[in-house]
Amino acid sequence: MIKDLGGIVALTPRDRIYSTIAQNPGLHFREVQRRTGIATGAMQYHVDYLKKKNLVREEKEGKFSRFYALQADIADTKLMNLLRQDSVRKIIVFLMDRRRATLPTISKSVGLGLSTTSFHMQKLLLAQIVLQKPMKGKLYFSLRDKESILGLLVEYRHSFLDVLVDNFIDTWEKELKI
Repeated sequence: MIKDLGGIVALTPRDRIYSTIAQNPGLHFREVQRRTGIATGAMQYHVDYLKKKNLVREEKEGKFSRFYALQADIADTKLMNLLRQDSVRKIIVFLMDRRRATLPTISKSVGLGLSTTSFHMQKLLLAQIVLQKPMKGKLYFSLRDKESILGLLVEYRHSFLDVLVDNFIDTWEKELKI
């Protein structure tokens, strides 16, 4: 419900939560809370209400819950869940510019340790976001569907609050205009 406060329009807490989730699909509870400025107890109450009224759905991923507005048309919530993770997003954006890369190359380029990069690559393999292919004694990784990834990055660019995503999309848009 929108309230008119003498010419100033203010959203109720529930509206702010729903709006934040609809505009930023795949955010976890604490990030929605941070962006709306609503206390934990009130936030939980309103999220539970939105779920009960089938306006929002919750997807559990390990110890995190990620939220989506039911009207949102996110075909691949697995992909969006992964894009919401900073380190995984760095790996995906790095691979967007390449046909393929080895694990050490990815690790060095995104500034993560080899074991951490390997851990994230396993998540991407399980989600079928990346492919691995042995060639000339090395194991190479590539993205399975760059167009779907690009679509989500472009559509929800503002919600990532990430200079890396902005730079990639700016470069990509410039290449299209050439």
